[in-house]
Amino acid sequence: YVIGHIGRLTPWKGQEKILDAFIAYAKINRNDYLLLIGSPMFDSDKYYKKLKYKISKNFLEDRIILPGYRSDLNAIYSSMDLYIFPSLEKDTSPLSLLGAMVFGLPVAISSIPSLREISDLISGLESFDPNQESQIHKIFLKFENQTDRKRTGEIIQKQAIKKFSTHRYTGDVLDFIENSFNNRSIN
Repeated sequence: YVIGHIGRLTPWKGQEKILDAFIAYAKINRNDYLLLIGSPMFDSDKYYKKLKYKISKNFLEDRIILPGYRSDLNAIYSSMDLYIFPSLEKDTSPLSLLGAMVFGLPVAISSIPSLREISDLISGLESFDPNQESQIHKIFLKFENQTDRKRTGEIIQKQAIKKFSTHRYTGDVLDFIENSFNNRSIN
């Protein structure tokens, strides 16, 4: 059972919240792994070192994997059973989140205001308060079941493709341009 996240390693992205919940969860499920993809970009590596220290302190180096930046996202998504997105602050361009949905993974997102729009558009997403470890833990438990993961992932995938595809986006932009041109011609 592989729980994963992709994102720049920085405190406001909330990876430490996943890590803390996973450390508690790992005591009851010994067949689980946490995959945190990403690296520090604009920040120092202080946060990364903090995460690594917590992993080492809890003797989970063999179950929590931080491989750094990766560009082979199809391979990464295919290795995950659950995608969790724990942002603590406004996150307006969650491309890795959209990728996980389109890939067909069950997805859990933090309940911050900037992500509510996505949860309003896509049914089947789990939502959690990133500061409530018990809520994250319940999501981990819920998706231990392979049938639930598959069913939820398929529901999310169908909606995500319909709502976030480049085809739809391009059509929306072309409609906007056409309407703007038509309205300008009238005036």
